[in-house]
Amino acid sequence: MAVTASVELTPGEAMAWFQAMPCGQRLRSLSPDFGQADTRRAPGLACVHVGFEQGTSRWLHTLHLREVPGFGWAAISPYGYGGPLCNSDEPAFVEKAWSAYQAWARNRSVLGEFCRFHPETQQQRYFLGDVRANRATVSIDLQVQPLESQFNTLARRKLKRAAQVPVRWSRDAQDWRTFGDFYRRAMAAMGAHERYHFGDAYFAAIAALEGVELCICGEGREWLSAGVYLFQQPGPQDAGPGGTLEYHLGASSEAGHATGTAYRLQHAAALEGAARGLAHLYLGGGTSTDDDNPLLFYKRAFSRRERTFHVGNAVHHEVLYGAFAQSRGYHRDSAPPNLLFD
Repeated sequence: MAVTASVELTPGEAMAWFQAMPCGQRLRSLSPDFGQADTRRAPGLACVHVGFEQGTSRWLHTLHLREVPGFGWAAISPYGYGGPLCNSDEPAFVEKAWSAYQAWARNRSVLGEFCRFHPETQQQRYFLGDVRANRATVSIDLQVQPLESQFNTLARRKLKRAAQVPVRWSRDAQDWRTFGDFYRRAMAAMGAHERYHFGDAYFAAIAALEGVELCICGEGREWLSAGVYLFQQPGPQDAGPGGTLEYHLGASSEAGHATGTAYRLQHAAALEGAARGLAHLYLGGGTSTDDDNPLLFYKRAFSRRERTFHVGNAVHHEVLYGAFAQSRGYHRDSAPPNLLFD
């Protein structure tokens, strides 16, 4: 399907385009079906897949649209990461794709977009808006053996303490329901905002996707730590080891924190990812941009290899966005640097 303008793809078409992308961009969290499932996270989200094609070159973008009442739509990434994927690094093609995408956005009354780019793919080069570095994230090299050689002294000590705790992998529906309750209790104990207390509908939607699994530390009903992991699926065009395992969400009980099973969890994931032939375990970053953030400190215990997380803004419809900014009290010539709906 050769086109000279961006087109909206069906979910099936978008998945076919995604599966033909290079291995380094085909991360599970960036797939169109993950974007579709992620709309269950909050009300009012619509998932759209936009594609541009010229010859054998393709540019694909999965995004969420949220209504801006009285003005149009805001475009945002699915939870975690998003951004365009592309099988060509030719600047002229990327510029054409971006121009066609912005024309599509204006026709769709999309005011602007806030995008979070995956640090493992660095696909911000396909987004020609305003891009800036945000924070450090951590990635484990699964091809280094032994894996524990990348861990710091604290992580190795915690692993030794939790070495006898049973670990299992699951896609069982009852385990997913248990995980939802387990995760929400942990978020409540941490005082996390309610938007991070994902409901059962969200977990049911992502649990149905291929390559999404739970890792559980503990026996029977005594869960100590558990996490959601996204396994990149191999493609027929892939040759040799490659691909990324992603740590999506995780939680520990009070007893789990005391035992150190949060460290056992990531060690088990690294072993499983390596056993399945994946090359990276992406852990993500902290809950803030602070270099001493406690969550970032925890993740740095597993690897000194860091990736930079970038975010991007783009105003697609200047007239509508300007009117919206004015409605929020900003002068047309002095709108804030961050989009008002990010």
